[in-house]
Amino acid sequence: MNNELYVNNLTTRDNGLVITVGNYKGGAGKTSNSILIAYQLSKLGIKTLVTDLAPQTNVTKALLLTKSANDPHNINTVNKTIMYGVANKDFTDLPVKILDNLYLLPSFTDFQDFPKYVYQHTPKAYDEALILKPLIEPLKYNFKIILLDVPPMSKEVTENAVVASDYTFISLQTQERSLTGAENYVNDLLRYKDAYSLDIDILGILPVLQNKSGSDDKAMLDAAKQAFGADLVFRTVIPHMERIKRFDITGISNRDRFDKKVMEKYQNVTQEFLQKIYESEHS
Repeated sequence: MNNELYVNNLTTRDNGLVITVGNYKGGAGKTSNSILIAYQLSKLGIKTLVTDLAPQTNVTKALLLTKSANDPHNINTVNKTIMYGVANKDFTDLPVKILDNLYLLPSFTDFQDFPKYVYQHTPKAYDEALILKPLIEPLKYNFKIILLDVPPMSKEVTENAVVASDYTFISLQTQERSLTGAENYVNDLLRYKDAYSLDIDILGILPVLQNKSGSDDKAMLDAAKQAFGADLVFRTVIPHMERIKRFDITGISNRDRFDKKVMEKYQNVTQEFLQKIYESEHS
């Protein structure tokens, strides 16, 4: 088994996979993991779309900065955001090209009205989770991976994302509240899976260390393996790296040795990510 096999498994698909990046705890590294895994997937030739489902727009800001950093003559303007697409029941013309094989479905602060839209446009409670799925489904024919970045605590967004997804991927900071947030997220995932007869699996749990070194981090890693099973927890662990935070301000770059250290780590994460998809689909 090698990376070429895992990449080929995706690039030869007729339709793509939708993967929600989740955890009910804020600050668990969901946004950083979403954009950096997407960046690495694009470098492997896998056409990837990151969908920003948060009114805080952190994914949108970071990727638009990445676009500007790689094309200094470009002036970033976004005319249509995800809430526009929801209101018009069409996402197909929303993706913005960031780099080759890397696209963004952008958000704006108006997405905070999504819960209001849900309750105003659904006849019964069951339909509340079915707003995004028919809008995302057509995108699967143009993208091989669609990552959904969701806010930490939004029932309406989370259930819509889960129902639209083939997998969920959990970002876990090594602290008690993040573990509790992940456990609560998985409990709701199981509830949605039962209620909507979903064929969705947990792809894996990526640990993000709170400190560069410490016994608390090891204890939380052990607790995560006990709670979810060691096979689900990624072998690669993301250490505390200041450069990752800087990407939110400057966009993703790969210029100096600090950038390259981050990229090397996420290359390993992305290889595991692809391996887990392959093994899930060939088991």
